[in-house]
Amino acid sequence: MLVSESNLNYELQDVYIFECGTFYFFDTFIISEIKEGVSFDWEMAQEIITIAESYYGLNQKVAYISNKVNSFSLVPEDWPHFFKARDSVSAIAIVLYDRKERSNVLLERLFFKSKIKKFFDLEEAVKWARNEQLKYDNRRTTA
Repeated sequence: MLVSESNLNYELQDVYIFECGTFYFFDTFIISEIKEGVSFDWEMAQEIITIAESYYGLNQKVAYISNKVNSFSLVPEDWPHFFKARDSVSAIAIVLYDRKERSNVLLERLFFKSKIKKFFDLEEAVKWARNEQLKYDNRRTTA
């Protein structure tokens, strides 16, 4: 399900459209919809990270949801950069619509450890991301 076809539109705060895909900014999470066939690389990610840091603040972590409505890949040589940047998010969810994509999630988990969770429904991923963000915010305020 595309974000534009979901019930999330009333909560949407901002949308950024790039050559590589569309990024939807909400209060505590971002949803990406990368275009078909894109090889998503670190340069593309940096552009999104810069906008997110400007939007949410440098020290604020947010949850990230990859809504894989299209087939795309992450450039393998850039995995170390993605691994280092993982601390800028509170949680990562991947919404899959093609069961063949499961093996890619296993590879991604090698880099992102327990922070990554797969879903087959966008709304379930959003519920989980909100809950994870709330847990993160609670840990921050009690620390």
